[in-house]
Amino acid sequence: MAVIRDRMQAVNFIKEAQKSLNPVIMLNDVARIIGKGREYSRVYIHRLKNRNLIREVERGKYALTDDPFEIASGIVFPSYISFISAYSIYGLTTQMPSTIHVVALRSRKPISAEGVKIEFIRLRKQNFFGYKREKFRDKYIFIAEPEKAIIDALYLPRYCPISESYEALKGKEISPEKLIEYALRIGSCVVIKRLGYLLELHNIDIYESVKHRLNHRYDLLNPYMKKSKRTSKKWRISINEVFE
Repeated sequence: MAVIRDRMQAVNFIKEAQKSLNPVIMLNDVARIIGKGREYSRVYIHRLKNRNLIREVERGKYALTDDPFEIASGIVFPSYISFISAYSIYGLTTQMPSTIHVVALRSRKPISAEGVKIEFIRLRKQNFFGYKREKFRDKYIFIAEPEKAIIDALYLPRYCPISESYEALKGKEISPEKLIEYALRIGSCVVIKRLGYLLELHNIDIYESVKHRLNHRYDLLNPYMKKSKRTSKKWRISINEVFE
């Protein structure tokens, strides 16, 4: 009888925990749900973990899901999924990223969840904007708006190839106005140059809206490729990668 009762309590706990729709819970959440103190709750959650009913993804943080995107979004608050990881969720790329990139306000070591690497990228507070809480499968995640994911990727292309951002700009729901707003707000001249040039390849000209923020230096379209003799005088950029 004791075994059956214990099993029923575990099932009821999981059901109650899942009501929050948060993909990751902490020890305080466990204590609240079972109505016990922290020490008892720590022992209780350890038992559930040993029975594979819950996963400890970081010390004191437990996942109720095996979806790595949901886990990635719930590890740090505030944070949001961005770069090519966001492209994948929005259907703006056909690539399945092997690493999930999460933007946060502080640096922290990468972790692994369900065999997928989760990497945290620190942005300054003034650049931490343009994200939303959105229903994703059975839970909620925090994710960059499509336009902010593109701007983040052009700002830090080490986390997303320029070619993927070029493809993402083909998305029918992408707003040029919001791209301009976010590019100007992030305050990076090279981001504006990259965005302006890539949009022009899609027959969208934003030059008049952003020309006051351009400088006279020639920057690299792709900072991880050699400088090219081919340039855009209009955008003051070295065109060292070709997409068409």
